[in-house]
Amino acid sequence: MNDLPDIPDLPSGPWPLIGEGLWSSIHDLGDGTVLKLVRRHAGGTGGLGSGVALHRREVLALTLLGGEENDFFRVPALIGEGAFDSGAHAGWLRMSHLPGTAPDAGRILYAPPETRDAFGERLGAAIAEFHIAATAHAQAANSKLGDSIARSITLARDRFGQPDDHRAADTVLAAWAGECEAGPLVFVHGDVNLSNVMDPGPRAAPGLVDFAEAGFSLAEADFRHMDGWGPLRDAVFRGYAARSGHAPDMRRVHLASAANALCTIAIEGGSGHPREAMRRRGQLEHCLEAAGLS
Repeated sequence: MNDLPDIPDLPSGPWPLIGEGLWSSIHDLGDGTVLKLVRRHAGGTGGLGSGVALHRREVLALTLLGGEENDFFRVPALIGEGAFDSGAHAGWLRMSHLPGTAPDAGRILYAPPETRDAFGERLGAAIAEFHIAATAHAQAANSKLGDSIARSITLARDRFGQPDDHRAADTVLAAWAGECEAGPLVFVHGDVNLSNVMDPGPRAAPGLVDFAEAGFSLAEADFRHMDGWGPLRDAVFRGYAARSGHAPDMRRVHLASAANALCTIAIEGGSGHPREAMRRRGQLEHCLEAAGLS
């Protein structure tokens, strides 16, 4: 990281790497804070969009949320941020270090039912309470952060070369727009997956991190990654319904999952074993059929 411009008031290193994704790396500064470095371009097979735009959206979202903490969820407090004019990185964020670790997908999906369900219900309640609190903050600030599902489908569509993929993207986009017009819209996290959840244990509120997809959307946008979670997804839905007073709309859940499948196909294409490409296609067809769009 010697090529980075100066970032003010950082403690002396080295700073252990505690998380890494397509767009960013997270470093523990050892003083109760973390440093997130956002790449200008995605690593690996390449994500959708721009690191500059994702960095800006997360800064705006965390500024709105202000380190919110309650009995149901926690959000890191934004301590400092900045953009870089050039180089490999688009910008940086310094945030409070939330307690807990991201759950291991294999362990939690196949954990004993009582462990899996308790975690899922806590996460569902956290999402419901986040929608309530974050929407209030965003409305008070007159936030203009919009829906990331439609943006993701549009970005995915630009990568497709096959007419069938273009038609699928257009169909999902039109159906999603119709549902958004019917509303109601809430302020969502936008990218709830297990790597973006900090679990401090069964007696504490889980943390939510990585707000680069946050904005006003349908509540079901926060279930877009859960189609393959099986019984864990059912537990999340129970916790969400218990806290919010209503169950998720399943057609909207399937539309959000179809959008997620389209993005996966756009990013990964035919990479990996041929069976993996078939699985991705099968996931899209399943979501389209479940949403009544096959």
